[in-house]
Amino acid sequence: MRAFYFLAEKISYTFAVAFFTIFGGWMGAVFGYYLGTSYTLIYYDIITGDVLRWLPLCVLIPTLIHYTHYGLLTPIRIPALQRPLRVINYNFRGAKIRENLSDGELKELYHAFCDLPLWNAMTAGFYGTLCGLLLMGFFYLDHTLAGTFTPLLIKVLAKMGLIAVAIVVILYSMSTYLITEILTSRERALCFNELFKRGIIQRPRVLVNLRVKFSFFVILLVIALLTFAALTQKSIFYGEYDIFASVIYIIVTVLAGIFLMFFNTRSILQVLREMGRVAGAISSGGEAEFRLHSLDTEFSHIEYSVLEMSKEIFDFRRNLEQQVEQRTLELQNVLTDLKEKDDLIQKQLDMASIIQRSILPGHIDEWLEIKFSVRYIAMEKIGGDFYDVYQLRDNKMGLLVADVSGHGIPAALVTTMAKISFGNACAKLDSPRRIFQEVNQNILDHVKTQDYLTAFFLAIDEEYNVTYANASHQKALLVRTEEGKIEHLDTNGLFIGAIEEARETYEEKTTRLSYGDKIILYTDGIPEATNLAREEYSNERFEEVVLKNRHLSLDDFTSFIIEDMQRFVGNAPVEDDITLLVLELVRDEAVDLVKQARKLAEEQKIYEAIDVLERGLTVFKDNRKLIYNLAKYYFRVNNYGKTVEYTGNYLKQDKKNKYAYYLGGAAFYQMFDYKNAVDFLENAVRIDPNFVNAHLALAMVYKKKGDSTEALRSFERVLALEPDNKIAQYEASMLRKKAK
Repeated sequence: MRAFYFLAEKISYTFAVAFFTIFGGWMGAVFGYYLGTSYTLIYYDIITGDVLRWLPLCVLIPTLIHYTHYGLLTPIRIPALQRPLRVINYNFRGAKIRENLSDGELKELYHAFCDLPLWNAMTAGFYGTLCGLLLMGFFYLDHTLAGTFTPLLIKVLAKMGLIAVAIVVILYSMSTYLITEILTSRERALCFNELFKRGIIQRPRVLVNLRVKFSFFVILLVIALLTFAALTQKSIFYGEYDIFASVIYIIVTVLAGIFLMFFNTRSILQVLREMGRVAGAISSGGEAEFRLHSLDTEFSHIEYSVLEMSKEIFDFRRNLEQQVEQRTLELQNVLTDLKEKDDLIQKQLDMASIIQRSILPGHIDEWLEIKFSVRYIAMEKIGGDFYDVYQLRDNKMGLLVADVSGHGIPAALVTTMAKISFGNACAKLDSPRRIFQEVNQNILDHVKTQDYLTAFFLAIDEEYNVTYANASHQKALLVRTEEGKIEHLDTNGLFIGAIEEARETYEEKTTRLSYGDKIILYTDGIPEATNLAREEYSNERFEEVVLKNRHLSLDDFTSFIIEDMQRFVGNAPVEDDITLLVLELVRDEAVDLVKQARKLAEEQKIYEAIDVLERGLTVFKDNRKLIYNLAKYYFRVNNYGKTVEYTGNYLKQDKKNKYAYYLGGAAFYQMFDYKNAVDFLENAVRIDPNFVNAHLALAMVYKKKGDSTEALRSFERVLALEPDNKIAQYEASMLRKKAK
């Protein structure tokens, strides 16, 4: 580029452009010669000699005219012929733009630079044609004076000349456009940037798109193939192959391809590199200013968009401090509001967590000879795991562990819905399979999202027969402590609440507990817990720890499992809720007395049953199992005073037994003590809002008290839970009639 700017300063800018683009014409002349003479089968030697004699002069004359046209004589005050060329030479000397240009002059200069590649390409085509015409003119004059001009020679010369001129014009114009665009790119950018700084919104001028540029290679390839075909045909015609001519042609073709490829790719790569530089300048806080300016449609649009973006960024940065201060104040206000809202949400989540934990039985009381231990760890404040204990029909106990899909508030809402649904189902059914079917349908009817839950349910009778069902939950582990082995409790069954057809998949199986056996119910948060190395705790490790520590006391056993898992996980975050519920069958002689009394009661020997329990109470003082059963049997022999006495003693130890409150309420009712009857029965329905018998008894108490409003409300509650209850239907209808 030093040579270019040297000529631009010493002579003129447009002459420097023409000087460097003229080499493309020489390349085109060589191609034109080869292709033109390749189709000449006669007079070849004559024409070749004439070309070698006259071609230098025919090239020199258009070259000098081209140079003069583009400002060769500017130093002696003979300017370039066209106004756009004069505008460029007047306002640009060397590599510097003239100072103090008006807006109009600057716009005219910019347009002149943008049009220069096209004007120069058209000029190259014109002077290339002139070169061919001069060559044919000299042929005609030479052969006319020598008397060797013939009609056939005229025909040959015309064909050769037309082919050669076409090739010269095409290649010369193509190369001239590419070279001129590259040479003038910096000056176009200077003009455009200055216009942009002055606030003159000037869309970039465009001439061609990239497809046109890449078509230059296709044109060169076609010309090369045609020439090679002509040379081959000529060799066949003469029966000899001119190796020298072929080698020269191949060298010229390769050089021409490299020439076009160099300038074409250079123009594209320069623009891409410039875009990368400008993008870096913008990202670092600088101004966007293109040092090169493309005339390609695609790149020009991108450059203009980048400049517009840069202008907006620059305008924004000018008052950035004020905006930052204003935005900071607004942000502080927003953060304050967000903190208040977050505090409120956290308080609500804390309350929701307390409520959710309150509906989970934190401590499960012993049932007959079965003891319980439970551990619950929520990943968030509220979780998707839940467990519960139910009193089933025929004096069976139900135990449930479930895991709702997902976490957080949505899972907690589904958990609450599922708990209510299981409670309703367990009030009517004692079959785990039937309970799953009921809950599945209920969830489908009321939960319209894609949430579902897995569950494991087992029912235990007084003989410690265990009936269980699994709805795609973790298998329960039955630890045979004395035998030192683990049995997996599992059945078929799809998720609950997923599809209606799942009801047909549920199964149930039965096993029996022996003294010392443990059943372990848990959620997948335990085996799938991972440490920092993303290794899972795994079912295998879990079962190994269970078997190895099976002789520990129940609470120590449960705690050791959780502690071992936490040691394994280390500092890794908890990724799922964790629930572990363990039950153990432990021999209790007081329970043997309860069973003995029950057997006597079944034989209608109630007083003998009472005697067994009373004697047992002298040995096992304050044993609540004995006390509770004494209260039941005294009620059966209408000794309501003793019933109330023993019920009161029992409730001092266990205030969560709804049946104890129901029993005491019924005894007070029989004693016409309606105030205490209401207190006891209300406690029963508070513990279990779906306790139908307690609601019915409460309604009858209110009726006896003469409180028709509360009685009707209680009867309607019974009908809401059990629509076919005949007693409630009759009593409610009578109260409604009376109210009218």
